[in-house]
Amino acid sequence: MSKEAPKITSYPIGGRAREVISRDVKLMARSYMRQYPLVVKRAEGAVVEDLNGNLYVDFTSGFGTLPLGGSNPEVVKSIIKQAENLPTYSLRAAYSEDALELVEELSKIAPIRGDVRAIFVNSGSEAVDAAIRSIIWHTDKRIFLSFIGACHGSTLATSSISFNGSWIGCEPSFMKTIHIPYPYCFRCPLGLKPEKCGLACLTYLGDVISRIGVQRIASMILEPVQVEAGVIVPPKSYTEMFSKVIREKKIPIILDEVSTAPGRSGRWFAAEHWDLDADFLRRLKDLKDESELIGDVRGLGLMIGLEFAGGSELGQRLARALVKECFRSGLIVRRRFSTIILTPPLNIDERLLEKGLEILETKVRELSRYREAI
Repeated sequence: MSKEAPKITSYPIGGRAREVISRDVKLMARSYMRQYPLVVKRAEGAVVEDLNGNLYVDFTSGFGTLPLGGSNPEVVKSIIKQAENLPTYSLRAAYSEDALELVEELSKIAPIRGDVRAIFVNSGSEAVDAAIRSIIWHTDKRIFLSFIGACHGSTLATSSISFNGSWIGCEPSFMKTIHIPYPYCFRCPLGLKPEKCGLACLTYLGDVISRIGVQRIASMILEPVQVEAGVIVPPKSYTEMFSKVIREKKIPIILDEVSTAPGRSGRWFAAEHWDLDADFLRRLKDLKDESELIGDVRGLGLMIGLEFAGGSELGQRLARALVKECFRSGLIVRRRFSTIILTPPLNIDERLLEKGLEILETKVRELSRYREAI
């Protein structure tokens, strides 16, 4: 598959794909919003095949669900071996040596000082939800600090600490969330310039903590990189001072690395690593210098945000157009507002990576030529 991709030979939603989509419309919840007119048949590495035999290079890793690509031989082998021996057994019913060995390995790499404890859950939402319950249980405090742009999950508790307009009015009565400006330097929420701001967003955080009172704050929850908001990476000066403030105030931290660990940032956990000049990032920064449409390129390891310049509405139109044009050429990318998010499989073949980048660069140049028509 990888040698042929990308290859678009037929209409993506023609033939049997149209039938599947019609059945989906009748049976699936309307809240499922598909990004692409695509019915996936199989995935192999960084290549996705649809029902009509079209092959796409996937720069999203299945929206983060396939960090090592599809049908990875080692992963498949491990799944088969485990399924033949013991597919599953409740940890509430009995002890498990397999689960214990996994936790022992995780404890060696987790950026946690002191005692390490683990709980197994089914999703990132449940993991953050469990952390919230644990904090409330042990402190009896109900005020949580979160960031504007945060995405922590879809349970009642995690949706309330996220920053998503569609969840307004769904906050649970047992907790209160206060959202703090994130250090989003390209579009500063405080309207300041990075070279002159003096980390005003950090000062804002300190003021909020002082006004509420440390004794009333349950926890601060954060993502080291806001991937779902557009791969927003805080400047190193912010992260250093933030850590100092939180330690001095002795506020518990819930670290949400669902989108960044393991390995996505170039280290096991993004909290460990702030070297921002990976080759993949430099290549796209060159594209920014060439095209006036690109306002900012940022990232960490193998997660990149490419944000369009101009106003928010124009940027979103350009981002939508780029996703559509890349898809037509066999490259799957995703967007959040005016930002294109690139998170290919961690082990993507270099040839496929190059092909995908060529498509992306070509389509950005085409958008630059036809900007007025968008």
